[in-house]
Amino acid sequence: MASPRVEGDRDATGDDAGPFRRGHAEEAEFTTSGHTGDPVAWRRTHAQLRAEATLVADAAVGPAGSLDHIVNFAPIHHLYGHLFGEVLPRLWDVEVHQAWRDEVTAVPPLRGAARTLLVCLPSSWPLLRRLVPALRRLPSVVALHSSAAPTEAAGEVVRALDGTGFRAVSLLGSTETGAVAHRPVAPTGVEPGPWRLLPDVTLLPDPCPDAGGEGAHRLRVASPRLGRRADMAAPPASWRLADVVRPLGPREFDYLGRTSRLVKANGRRVWLDQVEAAVRAALPGVEAVCLPVSDPVRGEHYEVCLAAGSVPAGTGAREVRAAIGAALPGAPGPRAVHTVPELPRTTTGKIRIPALRDLLDHVRREADAAAGEALARA
Repeated sequence: MASPRVEGDRDATGDDAGPFRRGHAEEAEFTTSGHTGDPVAWRRTHAQLRAEATLVADAAVGPAGSLDHIVNFAPIHHLYGHLFGEVLPRLWDVEVHQAWRDEVTAVPPLRGAARTLLVCLPSSWPLLRRLVPALRRLPSVVALHSSAAPTEAAGEVVRALDGTGFRAVSLLGSTETGAVAHRPVAPTGVEPGPWRLLPDVTLLPDPCPDAGGEGAHRLRVASPRLGRRADMAAPPASWRLADVVRPLGPREFDYLGRTSRLVKANGRRVWLDQVEAAVRAALPGVEAVCLPVSDPVRGEHYEVCLAAGSVPAGTGAREVRAAIGAALPGAPGPRAVHTVPELPRTTTGKIRIPALRDLLDHVRREADAAAGEALARA
């Protein structure tokens, strides 16, 4: 296997070196993101990682020889960044720039005649939006997007570069399974198409009508690339992800949401991803996250958290509720709308739910203390 030419690479023994360089000769170890709980370590073999990098590249980019340059925004100690920032460059002998080491606003080096792969995180897309003129001049660009839902900026970039050599591809998967499916990122205003399984993945039946309605299934897959936990002697025969899908045949499905993103409030099923999308569409630029909560009366409910720095003057709970009501008629509105200093995220851009709950508790305590002081002065 060839070694990639790496721009500005650090010594292989550094703290940010890939997982094989930290003593895992037979397997690499990757941890889940921890955005919903404690991280869990999963192990993958060299052969599994090479197979995944090749399968995804074949589906998204084309055959070997289709690339001249890779710009990697994803940390290489995560599976996604390791696959396309280390494994693929070695397999294809392609130069890679590790942009994840740069400041988030730093402009990566783009080469005018280079066929380029961009390995993106949600936070990469605002930068790419600024680089649209430069991207338009490249002969071909493929932007990979990790499992997180594409952002508003991603759709805007795809729309702005329509008709050029640019295309963007979303990957769906997990640390446990690796990538299982892919689809094009849709431009703003266009509904995304179905997900298509990678060639070595089999979709297994796992009906869950209570979660997603008639025809809904939990996403259960079999694949020779499944990882294994440290307490497992071998990878499992299949794995059930926390996603709910509606199969459209043996190789395609519509994505409905994650089980952790579904609540039933007042007997109505609410997908929190849809609520967040409604707020973003009605209030561009506002960072909003839905937080599922228990409710003593309804059993389940949700609240909306807004990042303070993204909320313009005059925008608050009323506007958020109106946006949800207009986009999702009949859907229960949030139990509460909060403004928090920031939305805590993992290094790959996912919301750290436990940290957000802690932050919200702190905001509530401060509000209660302020109310108590005001009452004492009255």
